[in-house]
Amino acid sequence: MSSVEILLKEIKSTFGKKVSHISTEHNELTIEVKIDDLLSILKTLKEHKVFEFKQLIDLCGVDYKDYGEGTWTKPRFAVVYHFLSIEHNHRIRVKTFSKEENFPLFPSVIDLWPAANWYEREAFDLFGFMFTDHPDLRRILTDYGFVG
Repeated sequence: MSSVEILLKEIKSTFGKKVSHISTEHNELTIEVKIDDLLSILKTLKEHKVFEFKQLIDLCGVDYKDYGEGTWTKPRFAVVYHFLSIEHNHRIRVKTFSKEENFPLFPSVIDLWPAANWYEREAFDLFGFMFTDHPDLRRILTDYGFVG
């Protein structure tokens, strides 16, 4: 069994129906979770001995407005997290969608991964995504006079 297959088995047995979609591309596992379950799932991914995703590699905002060639049926805005487990040599991508299109709101993960601070600020600056409980949510790349 490959490391991705082992990880997939553990994800399914630990989270069950809390994971709404799973895909494997380029030998990397991607899971999609509901925003209401995000923090508890991420905490488990970080702290549970089976996972130990202690390294946040990246967090990025995504606007799926003009995604692909067909009609997009899911919510428009998402945040995608990329994690690394050095202990198990696993990588995982976690995706969640905002409930609101007019006011994209996501929970901050700074309490779990302090490195998320600037990533969340970048998503705020470039997409207007709000992160609840972020200690310093302000522009990081663009000038305050910028209108985008």
